[in-house]
Amino acid sequence: MTWLEERRREAADASAALPLPTLRDEHWRYTSLRGIDFAAYAPAAATTQEPSADGTILQVGREAGRLVQRDGVVTIVQELDPAIAAQGVVFSTLEQAAIDHPEIVERHLGSIVGTDEKFAAENAALWTGGALIYVPRNVEVELPLHLAFELATEGAAQHWRVLVVAEESSRLTLIEEHVEGRPGYANGVVELSVGPNAHVEYVTVQGRHTDALHFAYHRAEVARDARLGWAACALGARTGKTRMESRLTGPGSTVKLTGTYVVDGERHLDLDTTQEHDAPNAVSDLAFKGALADRSRAVWRGVIRVAEGAQGTDAYQENRNLLLSPHAHADSIPGLEIDTNDVRCTHGATAGPVDRSLLFYLMSRGIERPVAERLVVEGFFADVLERIESDDVREAIRGALLARLP
Repeated sequence: MTWLEERRREAADASAALPLPTLRDEHWRYTSLRGIDFAAYAPAAATTQEPSADGTILQVGREAGRLVQRDGVVTIVQELDPAIAAQGVVFSTLEQAAIDHPEIVERHLGSIVGTDEKFAAENAALWTGGALIYVPRNVEVELPLHLAFELATEGAAQHWRVLVVAEESSRLTLIEEHVEGRPGYANGVVELSVGPNAHVEYVTVQGRHTDALHFAYHRAEVARDARLGWAACALGARTGKTRMESRLTGPGSTVKLTGTYVVDGERHLDLDTTQEHDAPNAVSDLAFKGALADRSRAVWRGVIRVAEGAQGTDAYQENRNLLLSPHAHADSIPGLEIDTNDVRCTHGATAGPVDRSLLFYLMSRGIERPVAERLVVEGFFADVLERIESDDVREAIRGALLARLP
């Protein structure tokens, strides 16, 4: 039995032993799984359909490489630039990387996200295809690498896994998106290892079918003087639950998290963020904004955790929600857990309807109400979108948000 087969077997045993989360579990207090029969979703087999390479949500111009996974198979849509590959950069399926680069995969896979949580353990046992992005020391990948995941078989399950390793003083931009596809169940894990003085820009867009289930666990470890710019956009899924955790392990590390979302119908979105400061003089800055329509519900639960000895921590988090319907509902639950002194940790949260005075101002100048409301929503998202470093990515997410608005 190979090391990977052994790990899968251990993960399957862990998944079988762990119960489904309930409202009594801290991370699941606001998202009920009642009535969902996960056993009804069989793992998707390899689809015979052609990959929808042009069906991605974000169009950002030139790319260094692209992988599209539909159901249980990954199709290389654009291979890695040979000049970049010659520098030791790896951009391949995780399954192939376990064969070609076992020293990288065995060392890092499962080192950041373990198997002590039901969905993470299930993913560790069942993932297929997946992706490894590895950037060696002192190598910069100037153009973005692009991943796209699609569930093409209705009623099936897709278990996707991404491993990102950016070594010391490297640079990388990674776009990961989940296109509409068909209704089904998606369960994913992303592990990001950002080495000393490395710089990673990570963009993730969840645009699953509005009758799909989407559960994801993203976790990053950021070393000394490293920088992670993390932008997340949620647009789809009937029930979506995403954990976004960052652990600052080295002095001088920085994490900037930016979140945007639009929820409509009777859909439910749960965003669970954690900023863990385990080293002194590190900075984390989180800003999430969402617009809710109809009878939708959004939950943001954010925790800043500062360990003993992490003096000089500078951490901030905010969540703002714009309610486009009197029936929409947003919960914002910020939290601080501080075990040291000499820190600056602050948070803020709001939820409210469209400002009537802004509507009146616009309508008094001849702008019809639907257009005026749309302009107000655009203005609401403007400042948080400006946090995104790439102009192309920023405009692509802006377009995706506006296209999703009722």
